[in-house]
Amino acid sequence: MTTSAGRAKATASAAALVRDEQGRVLIVNPVYKERWNLPGGHLEEGELPTAAARREIREEIGLDLEIGDLLVTAWVTRAEGSHVFYVFDGPRLSPEQQRAITLQESEIGEIRFCLPEDISPSMIPPFALAVWRKALAAREDKHAAYLELAL
Repeated sequence: MTTSAGRAKATASAAALVRDEQGRVLIVNPVYKERWNLPGGHLEEGELPTAAARREIREEIGLDLEIGDLLVTAWVTRAEGSHVFYVFDGPRLSPEQQRAITLQESEIGEIRFCLPEDISPSMIPPFALAVWRKALAAREDKHAAYLELAL
């Protein structure tokens, strides 16, 4: 997508930090990517970020979850264009909710709950680790954060 001036428009996606009762973070392994990610995905035309996060989570893991406060907005500039990531606080899943997870097999190969310190740079895209760490800190500080990253 380009603007009338010929520059690429920014794309956007929204995700949520969903945790289990031990505070581990839910991550998903998309079948179309090599690395893990938070549950969520791209915003559709005219869609609000909270609505996108909720829709994508429902599609990916089969749960309709309430989306909490914004934790991080990250503007990432890459060679192929800019992308805005919105990361929201998500709920703590009960054991019953965890058992009710149903993967969208066409998109998600597996899920895992990980302690934040166990999520290594080799598991996720390099810029994502900074975004995730900032989101976890923002959740603890109860103060939203903003990042600008150039790759």
